[in-house]
Amino acid sequence: MKMDKKKALLYGRRALFLVVLAVLLVYTGAVLERKTVTGAWNYSLKVGGFKNEPEESFDVIGIGSSHMYCTLNPLAMYDETGLRGYVLATQQQPPVASYYYAKEAFRTQSPDVLIVEGLMFTLSQDTVAEGVAHDAVDPFPNTINKLLMIHRMDTADGKENYYLNFLKYHSRWKELTAADFDFSYKQETDPYRGYVFLTKAGESSFATIRYDNTEPAELKDENLQILLDMKELAEKNGARFLILMAPCTMDEAQQSRFYALHAFAQENGIELLDLNVAQEGLELDALTDFYDAGHLNVSGAEKVSAFLGEYLLEQGLAQTNELDDTHLWEEDLAIYYAAKEQ
Repeated sequence: MKMDKKKALLYGRRALFLVVLAVLLVYTGAVLERKTVTGAWNYSLKVGGFKNEPEESFDVIGIGSSHMYCTLNPLAMYDETGLRGYVLATQQQPPVASYYYAKEAFRTQSPDVLIVEGLMFTLSQDTVAEGVAHDAVDPFPNTINKLLMIHRMDTADGKENYYLNFLKYHSRWKELTAADFDFSYKQETDPYRGYVFLTKAGESSFATIRYDNTEPAELKDENLQILLDMKELAEKNGARFLILMAPCTMDEAQQSRFYALHAFAQENGIELLDLNVAQEGLELDALTDFYDAGHLNVSGAEKVSAFLGEYLLEQGLAQTNELDDTHLWEEDLAIYYAAKEQ
């Protein structure tokens, strides 16, 4: 039985109303949400700007927490090896978020290797803190992967604040400025390719370790499954998968968790590079190469990124490609070296 014209018109109006409502809600949330487009931790630009990068333009994609965005310096790696990389990392990025960040990356890129920093996969938090979750979700493009990430993430303040983030930020209307209505940053790219540029040299007691006589800890099954899912995702998209353990100061408990991740990787055929173990050709100075106890500064990141680039080439995990964007990298290298001199 055919729908009469009145019903068709009614349904059409309802559908149009819902579309207009959805657009208004998204726009309102975009105006009200806190934006970080300047400073070292400018996630809005580093994460959001990734979609503006040329498609099929990266050899290496790095995913993870602050230990990734303070360790992999794509400009330094490019300058030393010619490999093009990008870092999609946020503070304490939950493992489930890392999976959807990887899925989103593969929508526009076909890297040779997907690298995930392993620290967060060794921890056992069940509920994601509000600030951590918003840092991961808010700058993420409005795609199906964002909805799936929110659905799977166990957030401390419920899910409605992420599906409709104006519920979280509605009280900001009193502090809005003209900058909140300026969305030009959504068309920009990050000259540092996701890297967080830190110059200060802080106190660190970092020293390379050995896992002799270390007992492996029990790791969270869900986190390990996500690693397997990421490996499968990478292979499905023609990429290799590598777990990177960034250099950091650790106690015995963390060492035990790292050792357990080594065992898991070996059992499941996953490449793992642990920079806390002495590596020939990599000399890190605890007094000059760290921003704090757990994060590298620009000096340390340059050393690690050059070493990592050579490692990827030597192990056949990535290769350089001739692309027509060399001038863009050279322009951003000039920005980078000018910033180092300040």
